[in-house]
Amino acid sequence: MDTFEKMLNNWESKSQESSEWVEYTLTMHKHDLVKIKAFAQAYGLDEATITQGLIHSAIKEAEQAMPYVKGTDVIRVEEGEEIYADAGKTPVYVEAEQKLSKTL
Repeated sequence: MDTFEKMLNNWESKSQESSEWVEYTLTMHKHDLVKIKAFAQAYGLDEATITQGLIHSAIKEAEQAMPYVKGTDVIRVEEGEEIYADAGKTPVYVEAEQKLSKTL
């Protein structure tokens, strides 16, 4: 019984995951394509899987690298210290991401 439950849960997970994939065409430098193909050969994976992983990792790192820019508006006080709104690109990015998530 447990075997079927695990299998069905696995199917459900894969079904939900596959509904999140979208196809996207991009242009890249030839040398970058060579590197993607080399990774694919080295790891025995297809180029799409390698490209997906690289883009996903790059996005995560880019998000983490976005600098906080101290604004002028106090948004809250924590332990007696004023916390200022971010005046950098992060709030614009987050807002755009939220809007786009609803349309895709």
